[in-house]
Amino acid sequence: MNTQKEQPNYSILADIYDEVMHDVDYITWTDYIDEIIMEHHPRAQNLLELACGTGTMAISMEEFGYNRIVATDLAPKMIERATQKGKEAGSKVEFKTRDFLDLKLDETFDVAYMVFDSLNYLHQSADILKLHAEVKKILNPGGLFIYDFTTPRNSRKAIKYLNNDEATVDDRYHYFRSSSYDGQKQIHTNRFEIQPLSGNRNSEGETFIEEHQQRIYTYYEVKEMIDQTDFKILKAYDGFDLKPAHKKSLRITMVLQ
Repeated sequence: MNTQKEQPNYSILADIYDEVMHDVDYITWTDYIDEIIMEHHPRAQNLLELACGTGTMAISMEEFGYNRIVATDLAPKMIERATQKGKEAGSKVEFKTRDFLDLKLDETFDVAYMVFDSLNYLHQSADILKLHAEVKKILNPGGLFIYDFTTPRNSRKAIKYLNNDEATVDDRYHYFRSSSYDGQKQIHTNRFEIQPLSGNRNSEGETFIEEHQQRIYTYYEVKEMIDQTDFKILKAYDGFDLKPAHKKSLRITMVLQ
């Protein structure tokens, strides 16, 4: 008998996260973040990545010769995977389990960055303001805070290819993803059903459920919140280009100082 069991986000999913996100072009994304840093803070040496996931970006950023990179994520399983990947790559990135709303770091950085619409996981403006306050504490004078978010236009397009996505990963798991967007509430929901296959160390016969909800923002909503912080907007870029964001942007990258 197959049973369903709700799981904390990025627990079971951490085991297959890299495979689920196989179509994400991390090389382009890494080059883009480095390009932004070179444009706005070329002397930056110490970087902090927030919501680093399994560490792919942080390990890749190391190739650009930064002096020190610390990468954090709230999910212990994701940090466990990131640490293992770092060891296998001979990386010096330091991975830490941290809540970006309560960083508790005793050092400062030239740049803090956060990618892949992690901001969209914050549904309340109070939490977004708290995030900015936390980052301000750990930035050196003149430091940058870089992050992206996805727009309603992106969600309307994304469900066409995310909904009913399924695959088998290394004969260990089968996953099915349903994706929906409530335009009135501006909530994008991705629901993963993950089933361990024969011989898996997890319980065979159970289906693990993870539901991820993102609050989708417009540029003006984000700008209004930034205006309440001590940061100023240097640039708002469209997609993966150093061109201004516009009303049809699917993803907007903010560069704050």
